[in-house]
Amino acid sequence: MATEEHQRLANIIKSCHESLRQLTKEHGAAAAWQEHTSPHNASRLAEYAKAMRQLAAIWETNNENVELQARSRIKWAIDYITKYFFTEGIYLQKRQREQRLLESYKTEGQLGNVECQWMEEPPDRLRVLDVGSCFNPFASTPHLEVTALDLCPATADVLQADFLKVEVEPGLEEPELVEGSVRRLPAKHYECVIFSLLLEYMPSAEQRLECCRKAYNLLLPEGILVIVHPDSQHVGKNAHLMKNWRYSLAKLGLLRVRFEKLPHISCMVFRKAISRDLSQHWASIHREEGMCEAIRIPQDDN
Repeated sequence: MATEEHQRLANIIKSCHESLRQLTKEHGAAAAWQEHTSPHNASRLAEYAKAMRQLAAIWETNNENVELQARSRIKWAIDYITKYFFTEGIYLQKRQREQRLLESYKTEGQLGNVECQWMEEPPDRLRVLDVGSCFNPFASTPHLEVTALDLCPATADVLQADFLKVEVEPGLEEPELVEGSVRRLPAKHYECVIFSLLLEYMPSAEQRLECCRKAYNLLLPEGILVIVHPDSQHVGKNAHLMKNWRYSLAKLGLLRVRFEKLPHISCMVFRKAISRDLSQHWASIHREEGMCEAIRIPQDDN
């Protein structure tokens, strides 16, 4: 059972999300986000960041609830990243699968010659971009070189950034800061991008999709986007939404390689396909009635 302090912190988080959704209903997503991120709202954003940091500490130390968000999401992400690039070489298995799919599509006349790209051997330390990081929970992982971003950082090792406004620029070697905030990030630079409890913060389906589009542009070929999304429902409750996520990201060039439903979260991994044409063709084949290019969440209908 949640303690009084746990409930107080959770209410701060929920209140902030509800306020942003209400602003969106009244003024539209773009205007709501502008209002939400304006300087006069800085104290509320700071309160949110502090509450999230404290709530995560409770999750991490609560031995009776080891499957709750903070512990399981961090461990789950690290475990899969390690398996994908190192211990199990999953990236090679997925490359071979995509190559077989490509040959099949070509044989059937569905695709012609397309450009393919893949990585060389993974480096010893993977370049990771953790967006919406809050307190940089992946910083101590030995094989990860983490760049952590947040709208309102809770710790000094997290860079301030509004990811929706950040530009993705080819040729950069590191994040470019202006007046202490990240304004540009290097394209095709990261082996991994992490969205842990990020997308549901965005007030519209289009803004969430834009975040994923940026992730695609930031990733190296065969790099992965790790998404952790809060979801306390049974696995079938939001299956139609997850199918639409899979379709929408495939249209961007990101193929899903892992989905796991834990008690309070859904954990997903999408990889940058060796060919965007291949990924988009896969999406067109698997599109179901009612699917559209958007990242919707249950709260959009409330």
